[in-house]
Order: sequence, then C-alpha cells, then structure tokens
Amino acid sequence: MSGFELRAKFYPLVPTLAQFIEEAQEGVDYPFAVQQVLVLNRRDYARLCRDLNKEYDFERQLPEEGYDPVYGSFTCALVRPASGRDGLLLTRYAGQIFAAHLPDCALLDLGKVPCQHISLIPPKRQDREAAR
Repeated sequence: MSGFELRAKFYPLVPTLAQFIEEAQEGVDYPFAVQQVLVLNRRDYARLCRDLNKEYDFERQLPEEGYDPVYGSFTCALVRPASGRDGLLLTRYAGQIFAAHLPDCALLDLGKVPCQHISLIPPKRQDREAAR
C-alpha cells in the first residue's frame, strides 16, 4: 500500500512463537521490506511456530545482512502458511536471526515479490555427512 510505511517489532529468535510474541511486545517498530515469500504447508508452519529457534534448511535463503543501520530498516523473507493470514518476517544480522510476527499479512503488497513453496526440513549436519 502506498502512503504509509509498514513497521514491525523485530526481535532475536526465541524457542516458540508464543514466547516470541510476548517478548517482542516491548520491542521497537522497525520499517521493513519483503525480499521473498517462503510458503509452508499448515502443518509445517505450526511446527515452525513450536520450534522457532531450531535450525532449518530454508534459513540459507534469508538475507545475510538484513539490517541497514543507516536507514534503520530490515530486509527480510516472509515465511507464511499456504492458508492463513499470519506470517513471520525473518532476516539475519550480526550472526543472529531476527524475526517479527505479522498477525495479518493482507496489508502487504506482495505482487512482485518472488514466492516459493518450501518444506520444513532441518539442514543436513556435516558430521552426519562425514559418517556416511
């Protein structure tokens, strides 16, 4: 939408979405831009919300330095379920993943943003690969 700047409360990842929402309430609203949309099926999205800070393969797709200190804004990926209104904005900064919860993604203009359907799989560990 034009005419206003969308903002969200970004906060470092914690174990669950419920805990994240509670802790991020005290945070500051930052402007953001969505670089890509990553769509999960509903079951995988629910699992992600229960285990937010677990490493997943899709995290390789998150912007590397997703915070611009000059403008004070985040560049992020939107992770959302295939059906539903909510979503998570995720990015990396200073070696850490930051997130913001959006209860309603309908306000976002995502017409030209690339969209990809993904699976929620943990990354293959190098130590497992070496054992094979």
